[in-house]
Amino acid sequence: MVIAGKFKWKTSTIESIDGDFVVVKDINVAKKAVKWQWFVKKTLPIHISNVMYYVESEKKPSKIKIETTKDGKKIRKTKVWNKEIK
Repeated sequence: MVIAGKFKWKTSTIESIDGDFVVVKDINVAKKAVKWQWFVKKTLPIHISNVMYYVESEKKPSKIKIETTKDGKKIRKTKVWNKEIK
């Protein structure tokens, strides 16, 4: 879920991550003029701080926390509902 900017509160899936930027499907789409191909739609990246994890069962966004088990494995969980993210 996007939490800031022009596309605030829109939900979608993340296509790729590149450093501090993510490309979200069908969010921040721009038309680019390409010679011999007219206009091409291109999805532009947005900063990772403007994106939040969306819990489908609760229909609300949540922050993510990382916990370690006794085995030493790291597990991602939602802060509000304490549900494990797979």
